[in-house]
Amino acid sequence: MYRNLVAASALALGLAGCSMGISQNGSSPHSEFKAPVAFKDAYATAIRQSRDCLRSTDNAYRVVADLNESAQSGVVRVLAPYTDNEMSRVELKAAGAKSTDVRIAMWGKGTWDAAAMRAMQDAVYYSLVSCSSYMPLDPRPKVKPSRDLKD
Repeated sequence: MYRNLVAASALALGLAGCSMGISQNGSSPHSEFKAPVAFKDAYATAIRQSRDCLRSTDNAYRVVADLNESAQSGVVRVLAPYTDNEMSRVELKAAGAKSTDVRIAMWGKGTWDAAAMRAMQDAVYYSLVSCSSYMPLDPRPKVKPSRDLKD
């Protein structure tokens, strides 16, 4: 009986591990933007933000940073323990002396939800690490497409 319970628990944990991480079909929260920050500063901020805010409360998740200095690009990822599933990924590429193209993707649940994505955006954009976003959302009203309405 005890052996069956252990086997069932291991199977459940294994299956749960398979469903964790950034989805390959693009359904996980993601954003792309240009930050008015030099590449090296944006890269360093993404590392600090990941270490301070995205490793979970027990710090079991690893932050892995890959820098390609010649291409002036880098990737900062947070990986799950045991499975190495990506929980968050920040891709950065220099777009000029003081500008960086940034793409952020998060798992979408728990520590790696849409709020964490927004906090990462703000951290890179303003070079200030914070686990919450305090910046107001864009106040501009959304523009509806014009249509020919016939009565």
